[in-house]
Amino acid sequence: MTSTTNTGRAQAGPRRGRSKVVRRLVISLVVLLALLVAADFGAAAVFEHEVSQRAKQQFGLADDPSVKVGGFSFLAQVAAGEYDSVTVDAKGVPVQDVLRDVDVHADLRGITAPLSEVVSGSLKQIPVREVEGQVRIKAADVNRALQANQSNSAIASITNLTIEPAAKSLVATAPADGSETDLDSVETADTEGATAGVRLCGTVEIAGQSTELCVFSVISLEQGSIAIDAKRLELRSAAGTTRLPSAIEGVILEVFSRSLPTGELPFDVTPTAVTVQSGVLTVKGKASNVVLGQG
Repeated sequence: MTSTTNTGRAQAGPRRGRSKVVRRLVISLVVLLALLVAADFGAAAVFEHEVSQRAKQQFGLADDPSVKVGGFSFLAQVAAGEYDSVTVDAKGVPVQDVLRDVDVHADLRGITAPLSEVVSGSLKQIPVREVEGQVRIKAADVNRALQANQSNSAIASITNLTIEPAAKSLVATAPADGSETDLDSVETADTEGATAGVRLCGTVEIAGQSTELCVFSVISLEQGSIAIDAKRLELRSAAGTTRLPSAIEGVILEVFSRSLPTGELPFDVTPTAVTVQSGVLTVKGKASNVVLGQG
């Protein structure tokens, strides 16, 4: 009995020793992994700051834009010298004296930056293989611009403006029976291109009366702007469709027809499309082989 007990104790000793070694190894690996993750985040933060400064300078912004680096491991991208994906967002950008809250968004792919310049924070110019840029105009800015466009006393105010997509075929054609367009069955936006249909609905004050209406329009690309061409309007009332005098309708359509300055797309991107989403008009474009921080 004594011999068996001693043998069991002798075997238990090495097992406990091996367990301690394994625990220490696991702890060391966890600590190393944590250090690598921290270093990855720290290096990414430095790079994001450098890109933000270059973008701020190139956009002429008052505040630093938000920059986010994509990809699984930033340190691996640093070692390769090329970064898969970077997004740049600037919000509340004023454009001329008309728009006050424009959003600028850019997706950058294939960014090249030397490791030494990333570490030292001395990046000056950043070559980018491909850029997709967007400028987004919100309903509040469109509302403000439309009111600035009206100088006729027939319309005292425009409030509660909403933006929704509408197929261009719907914009051009009113219901055959003269009734209101069923907004619950309105067609979705057309394929992305140089023009798009839009439905602008809101409350206008005409001759002291508040009237809810929708203006069906086509937006199109112009040099540095979005042109709104109002085609027809419908009153929205519980009592059914009521036609305004043609002269008043003409005034409203004229007020809703105007150009909205978008400024330049980021990184000299050439505008190629306009789109309509709920609450937003967007200009989009692409460019290749651009340099962030140039000029």
